[in-house]
Amino acid sequence: MKTVYIPKGHTVCYESLETEHLVVEGCLKTTYGVKAKTITGGGVLSTGTTSADVICLDELETGSVFCRRLLARRVQTPELFASDSATVSCFLSAAYVETGKLTVAISETDEVKADEVIHLKPKKRGMLATLLLSALRSFWIGLTARNGLYEPMDADYMPAESVPEAADQSGAVPEVNADTAHTPETDAKPEAGQTPEAEDEPDEELNRVIGLFKLARESGYTLRLIPGTPEENAPVFNFQEQRVIPPAA
Repeated sequence: MKTVYIPKGHTVCYESLETEHLVVEGCLKTTYGVKAKTITGGGVLSTGTTSADVICLDELETGSVFCRRLLARRVQTPELFASDSATVSCFLSAAYVETGKLTVAISETDEVKADEVIHLKPKKRGMLATLLLSALRSFWIGLTARNGLYEPMDADYMPAESVPEAADQSGAVPEVNADTAHTPETDAKPEAGQTPEAEDEPDEELNRVIGLFKLARESGYTLRLIPGTPEENAPVFNFQEQRVIPPAA
């Protein structure tokens, strides 16, 4: 078949469809996939996979998209691959997008791999107006951007803080606070029988107690330390009478 036409107000279901030109004005549903050179129309396409050179639809819901150029109002797909450009005027929902130029108004994507991404303000506009506005925005950014540094437009972002240099390149000696300066006279001498290596070793028992205290505090409890009970005065459980015998003292 060279051309398949789905009229407006009709819903057509196929297992798979392969044609040269596909025009969808109504609703087309396929189980496996659709393959064509061009897919156009103002209808809805719901399919497993979509493969075409040019896609221009009102709404596309598919498992994966492989095309050269995409122009749609709403697109919902886990994977979108468009070699030249992808333009979605209303809403784009995808897990992975790979294209040369991406133009979206409202999007929900996990990962985007594109040479150029243009975000437009959410307004009611047609697909042709979206294409024209995207071209003007790309041309304006190319003229106004300096040194090839592109800043996000119409998007919330936070510039990265400058990383301090590890060492002073000028060779100046850093200032030392007299209150915190360490001298041989002010440094405390290690106790007898204690080596510097032993001082650096962490106290595992102390860290364990601190960890238990923090965990209990976050859960709404607290820890109480009580003196140890001598073994001879510890309570004893009587298995025959099934009761606890308190200590004598």
